[in-house]
Amino acid sequence: MKPNVTPEAERAIQILETRWANVSPRNLPYHILLLGKLIDRATSQHVRDVAGLTLAEWRALAHLDYLKCGTSRQIANLAMVDPAEVSRALGTLETRGLVIREANPRNRKSSLVSLTDKGRALHDAIREERGKFFEDWVSELSEEERTHFDAMLRSIIRGIIRTSPHMISL
Repeated sequence: MKPNVTPEAERAIQILETRWANVSPRNLPYHILLLGKLIDRATSQHVRDVAGLTLAEWRALAHLDYLKCGTSRQIANLAMVDPAEVSRALGTLETRGLVIREANPRNRKSSLVSLTDKGRALHDAIREERGKFFEDWVSELSEEERTHFDAMLRSIIRGIIRTSPHMISL
């Protein structure tokens, strides 16, 4: 069953379809980049609307939930973003009482950061909504198509890493 589409969404889909068709299907990196930008824009708008967070702040919160406790550099490596971006985001999150910093016994130059109860509750609430969005975005794909698409994306990732292994921090 196809979801209801508003006239505004239909116009936006038509514009995107035109842009998409102007690029060869062989140029998958462009299409993947476009998809990533759309996901970032939708996520950015959502976390700003529901929690007053920037995309960088949301990502730091989400990666901290995964790590439980970590350094700014660990979060940056996991998110594959600039450490300064993470540091700024953590500063704002700390000011809002969503994360707490503690001395790092292994390295006095860095702090260990973890979510506060307030930060964890906010993360969980947003994550639940994000999960509903993600499910809606792929609702027209069968489970087999999702599995196949995931395998194709992993294949592309392996190709990128084979040619540029330095892109991944080990």
